Amino acid sequence: MTEELEPGVLLVRLSGEIDIATTDFASESIRAAVAPPARLVLIDVSAVTFCSSAGLGNLVEARNLAGEHNITLALVGVGRPVDRPLAVTGLGGQFQIFSTVQEALSSL
Repeated sequence: MTEELEPGVLLVRLSGEIDIATTDFASESIRAAVAPPARLVLIDVSAVTFCSSAGLGNLVEARNLAGEHNITLALVGVGRPVDRPLAVTGLGGQFQIFSTVQEALSSL
């Protein structure tokens, strides 16, 4: 689900298991959000219960698209199901991570 918080600021909420069975849906949502005229995209993963390598691929795709379009991207609500694979793969340092949407909005 994607929500426009204000002009140019989008919130993409991912939930449940992000794995090979759901990666296409997550990818579609991310591609639609991480494109002009967006200037800031927050990906809320607080409701994600499992994140496989395919799910990590979705997040890397989002980071790459954001870089191509000069869009600021951040992850919000990163709990253990997402933090663990980010840490194990060393990808955690490649994302801005915030506890809440409000924290991200006030910092970015």
